[in-house]
Amino acid sequence: MYQNILDLPRDLGEGLVLRWATEADAEPLAHFNGIILEDETDSPGCVTNWTRNLLNGLHPTYRASDFLVVVDQKAGGKIVSTMGLLSQVWSYDGIPFKMGQPELVATDPAYRRKGLITTQFQVIHALSAVRGEILQGITGIPWYYRQFGYEMTLGLDGARWLYWGNVGKLGKDEQEIYQIRLANQNDISLIAQLYEQHCASSLIKRLRTEEEWKYALHHPCPEAVGYKQYYLIETLAGEPVGYVEYTPSTLFKRFNCRELAVLPGYSLRQVAEFLLRHLKAEAEELSKDQAVPYSCLSFNFGEAHPLYEALGQQLERQIKPYTWYLRVPDLPAFIRQIAPVLEKRLRGSPMEGYSGSLKLNFYRYQLALHFDKGELTEIGTFEPDKLQGGDALFPNLTFLHLLFGHRTLEELNHIYPDCQASSERTKILLAVLFPKQASQVVLLN
Repeated sequence: MYQNILDLPRDLGEGLVLRWATEADAEPLAHFNGIILEDETDSPGCVTNWTRNLLNGLHPTYRASDFLVVVDQKAGGKIVSTMGLLSQVWSYDGIPFKMGQPELVATDPAYRRKGLITTQFQVIHALSAVRGEILQGITGIPWYYRQFGYEMTLGLDGARWLYWGNVGKLGKDEQEIYQIRLANQNDISLIAQLYEQHCASSLIKRLRTEEEWKYALHHPCPEAVGYKQYYLIETLAGEPVGYVEYTPSTLFKRFNCRELAVLPGYSLRQVAEFLLRHLKAEAEELSKDQAVPYSCLSFNFGEAHPLYEALGQQLERQIKPYTWYLRVPDLPAFIRQIAPVLEKRLRGSPMEGYSGSLKLNFYRYQLALHFDKGELTEIGTFEPDKLQGGDALFPNLTFLHLLFGHRTLEELNHIYPDCQASSERTKILLAVLFPKQASQVVLLN
């Protein structure tokens, strides 16, 4: 079905050729992405090094052949456009599924408006389908990726900031009861367990294999996008307490913390207070002889995380999240994958044991979910007797906001008056099946 699309190289006319990248393209491609994609908000060389790390053959899930390049044969075969696919496994409330992340999408300004990105998306989407990926997601600039079937419908980043003046001090007769050290390969099993706890409040999360953990701990590159540094927090006797991932940003003069969890039986607040004192001291050391000191700590945990409750008003500034672009090429297949979640949500709810159909009208096509005593038995279609026929109306891709817990039906209706339910029963059923829930997906190293 997809063989013709994936059969490359392909002559695009005017001397342009689309082909798969090879390891020989690593340095030219890294240089190209650095020139096109880096801006004043990036650390110098971060995109260049990110590309190089993905193509050097060391990454456990990514190779040079996962990249597309368009080259200009009339200009010595120089790279003029590119796109890659980062294949991953995510989960939806505990149900794993394969997803693909198009990334490092770039075109030389002199070659834009020739349909090069459109052509590459067709190939990348075909490759993603062949790999069994039922979702594609991309982080990127406003509006642009809507052209290719994506909707901005999952939280991305978002943070709470803490300024050093809000860090408490130990009492006169108190001493630290914890210590911190760099994590190593022997800590992987424990860190993987703690990572699950860090992600517990997130509807969507990225699953990580042992090989990915080994790569994260063994191949950190401070000058690249996605650089992470992991630490173990222990008692003074060396007993593990929790883990944390943080790095200092030399560009923005702040510390960025992206992962944190403690083992059962330990106080998250107590551990966090130790961490704050440790990082404040580290910031003071790094700020020596600096014109601009490190001013704060950013907990980049999205909209919701237990730490926010643990530190309360010590966290002075809230940074609202941006959003992932998501694409669901086969909505029935995705819903079928997460059917156990929908059935679980019905149990114990006001709609427990529901039998009947939920007819979703997307105006251009329709979907019917059939339930029998709380079990999703069939996903089909229906023929509406009028334009607004069915139980609920969702124009364009607005249903994805509900599906991924990003917005409630009421919130959607406030923006889209033609996004609505036909009855109170339907409103309640939709709220039970698709409750609003924050997500913070930890990005691929």
